[in-house]
Amino acid sequence: MINVKNTQLVSVHHDPSLKYPDAGEYFSPDQIFPEYQFGHTAKKPNRVYAAVRQCLADAGLDIENFGKPAWNPLRDYITPGQRVFVLCNFVKHNVTRDAQIMLAKCTHGSVVRALIDYVLIALRGAGSIRFGNAALQSADWDRVIHETGAQSVQEFYGKCGKADVPVQLVDLRQHIVYMNTLGMVEPLYHGDDAKSCVPVDLGSESLLDELYRSGADPRFRVLDYDHHRIERCHSKGRHVYLVNRMILESDVIVSIPKLKTHDKVGFTCGIKGCVGTVGHKDCLAHHRYGPPRLGGDEYPDELSILRPLSQLHDAVYSRRPGRGQKALYVLNRFSRMAVRRVTRSLSGSWPGNDTCWRMAVDLARIVEYATNEGQLRPEKQRVHIMLTDGIIAGEGDGPLSPRPISLGYLSFSDNVAEGDYVNGLAMGFDPAKIPMIREAFLLGKYPLASTNKFDARIQVNGNAVQSEDMRSGLGRRFLPPREWRRYL
Repeated sequence: MINVKNTQLVSVHHDPSLKYPDAGEYFSPDQIFPEYQFGHTAKKPNRVYAAVRQCLADAGLDIENFGKPAWNPLRDYITPGQRVFVLCNFVKHNVTRDAQIMLAKCTHGSVVRALIDYVLIALRGAGSIRFGNAALQSADWDRVIHETGAQSVQEFYGKCGKADVPVQLVDLRQHIVYMNTLGMVEPLYHGDDAKSCVPVDLGSESLLDELYRSGADPRFRVLDYDHHRIERCHSKGRHVYLVNRMILESDVIVSIPKLKTHDKVGFTCGIKGCVGTVGHKDCLAHHRYGPPRLGGDEYPDELSILRPLSQLHDAVYSRRPGRGQKALYVLNRFSRMAVRRVTRSLSGSWPGNDTCWRMAVDLARIVEYATNEGQLRPEKQRVHIMLTDGIIAGEGDGPLSPRPISLGYLSFSDNVAEGDYVNGLAMGFDPAKIPMIREAFLLGKYPLASTNKFDARIQVNGNAVQSEDMRSGLGRRFLPPREWRRYL
């Protein structure tokens, strides 16, 4: 069991003029703060580092030492000798010519660098740090870490860090493929489940288990994977997630999600970001096969004409390689592209998706309550804190193709449910309309929040703000994903 101070406060730093610095100077600060432990500074302006610092200070963390060399803002959460995992959102490399889209969908290295520096202060020369996540199976990891600046962060600690606290950039995926422009898939790597991942069974406590209580058993699906695997991971009273061992062997998880919309759950930040802990993603329930009248939530009933597309997709990813496989891949890809010109309600990308949010909340509970061997305990097994990167945020058709917004937003919380609640308000959304957030406050066993309603204080730039005052967002309301616009 762990004991950790809960601030009951979400600290927001908002400055629309903030811009990400260039990676050429390792995202070092442009001035030497009293607590700064490295000699390297940037010659060009880096206001992001100072903004992260101020966001932590506004949360009242070790405030009596702020401005002194002894300032240690994360001391209540991280102690010397611990293993810390910094969980980022490195979802996929840039597939467009617009570099701003990449900045709107992935955690930026400048935010990562600043926060890891404060993790190092808390570790005081003893422990270890890993950072990364499990990106999409088709993501080009080398491009992702270059385009986000994560590679520059790794290079800095390799040159300027200390051997007694190693800082390691890691790719948590255990299944990697190459997907070409025609949609054909070539397997590149598949890890050993037993060595790389820990199976964690939430059993009847899984929120997915509620879906077995009426009608036929749900037929869970996850896009671009063989559905037979996911069906082996989920049945009534048994819900297994394959979590990378590096996560469960950590004492502290520091999430740095990206503030952006998500077509399956409304928006994605800390809770949905826990999907990045899963090494083999074919255990994830993203939606249920077919329309609601047939027990699914893949698309609305009025789009039942899309059922042949569901059947084709199942056939493509469950067939053994053969002569006809390439043709099926091409047909699957281009038929979906054609349908998306009319509707985005494919693969659970609509407000009627009653599956994906359950999976995300399940994983957020596992992150906090599962032992390193995958057993669930009534008491929390590790600390989970969160700093949200919304300096450039994403609206519209997220998570992969969001429209960039220069918001200049950071938020810190030591409670992922409360942090996501405030993030939703900052986007101008009503958290009560987003099941992932609403239900995170209503859990019985393995709760994410301390009460059944949001009761944390909110500080914006050091000033107390009521949640009602944030409902219109911070200067602009985010455009929801296309199929969510009437709903949100």
